[in-house]
Amino acid sequence: MIKKIIFLLFLFPSIINSQSLNDFIRISMDNTVGSARFQSMGGAFGALGGDLSAININPAGSAVFIDNQYELSFSNNKKSVKSYYFESSASKNKNKFSVNQGGGVWVFENFGGGDVNKITFSVNAQTNNSFYENFEIKGINKSNSIDKFFINNSYGLNSADLSVGSNESVAEVYRYLGEYYGYSAQQSFMAYQSYLINYDESNNNFYSLALYNNGVSQKYTSDTKGYNNKYNLNVSIQFKEDFYFGININTHEIFLENFLSHYESNFDENSAIKSILFENRLTTYGEGFSFQLGAIRKFNNFRIGFSYQSPTWYTLWDETTQYLETESIDINGTAYKDIVDPRVINMYPKYKVNSPSSLTLSSALVIGKIGLISLDLMSTDYSKMKIKPSNEFNSSNNQIKSKLQNTFNFRLGSELRLNKFSIRGGYNKTESPYKELIEDSSSLSYGIGYDFGSTIINFSHKSIDQNRNHQLFDSGSTDKAFLESSNLITSLSIIFKF
Repeated sequence: MIKKIIFLLFLFPSIINSQSLNDFIRISMDNTVGSARFQSMGGAFGALGGDLSAININPAGSAVFIDNQYELSFSNNKKSVKSYYFESSASKNKNKFSVNQGGGVWVFENFGGGDVNKITFSVNAQTNNSFYENFEIKGINKSNSIDKFFINNSYGLNSADLSVGSNESVAEVYRYLGEYYGYSAQQSFMAYQSYLINYDESNNNFYSLALYNNGVSQKYTSDTKGYNNKYNLNVSIQFKEDFYFGININTHEIFLENFLSHYESNFDENSAIKSILFENRLTTYGEGFSFQLGAIRKFNNFRIGFSYQSPTWYTLWDETTQYLETESIDINGTAYKDIVDPRVINMYPKYKVNSPSSLTLSSALVIGKIGLISLDLMSTDYSKMKIKPSNEFNSSNNQIKSKLQNTFNFRLGSELRLNKFSIRGGYNKTESPYKELIEDSSSLSYGIGYDFGSTIINFSHKSIDQNRNHQLFDSGSTDKAFLESSNLITSLSIIFKF
């Protein structure tokens, strides 16, 4: 095996793309879980301001504040996913409670001369996207098995490359293959060592020992957790009476972990393979930087807003662990259970993701002290996303250009004020970044609030619905399941004025 390293280094780069296009999209997308007032009005705050989560839409909004204040928000996120796969369906639920937003704003009014009436400083931290999701896909696949995934990863290799020498261990060879041959070699190594695939010397290729002419039962479980937290450092001014300008300097914190379990059974009676269990855990850590610029203009009761969100420059790194188990029967009827459990953490070099920039145009009508209605329109071109180093992620960047598109999203919000009591509602329509595969999502929200004077309490409830196709593996076994997801977010915010 060692003698072939020089040749195979050209075939299998040591840096692999452990992330899929879905993962890059998930990291780049904003799905803000902010304050309860922000949530209840659909996030349509680009021309309003006066809310700590609103500065994440338009940084000029902090200059609208009159009083200093602190705010803290709590949320419970319940996500339900129902899957449809061939003629079967399955359902899964997941709950997550968190402190999702907190911050403060300090207002400094100019009581002297000059055109700058007010300067405000604010800091805010909130969940920019929550990755918590759990779903199960099960059914009878009459044409594909996971064996095709492993066969697809075996091209260019032979049995000698995937063998374990007398003075070597499975863990040592698995680690060695990952460092010098790459991801594909590790997958085919596990399949070969578990006797799922065998090598044909005459044809110089691997073949599967699994037979499923009558179909195979599959159970695929995905359990994801994590977050994209965004931290705003904001400065804004009120210029004269009707102009507001602001800037945010943002830092981002990424944690994303996905545990995948795929089990197959009920192979043909004459199949040597009787069951397959494959497990893969992918963990991504990262940090990012971005900035925002914004402005608001008042015309009596009418307001317009404009804001620019720069690309977010992420630096990420991945870790994976894997496990493969097969049950088989030989020609003499002897049953075997073969387990390949390297217990090796694959740690990959850092890489960069540049998320796309976005523009937001906003308008709002403030009807005295009775209430308001607001609208935000946002444009984001996901085909401009970049993964670096480019030579290692050439395939991903080509997929981004060919499969992703420019999106136009809108948010609509309203508020009715009855003295110290407020009633709110909102609607949000988010266009899919994909040209195909994933459908648009929408959300409805409502909420209430009460102003006690120095303290305000707000409550919101938001429902997000999305339908999408999910592909089981990136190659070989590429069948898709249809997923219907419903996300219920209940939030409570407490504001202290001082």
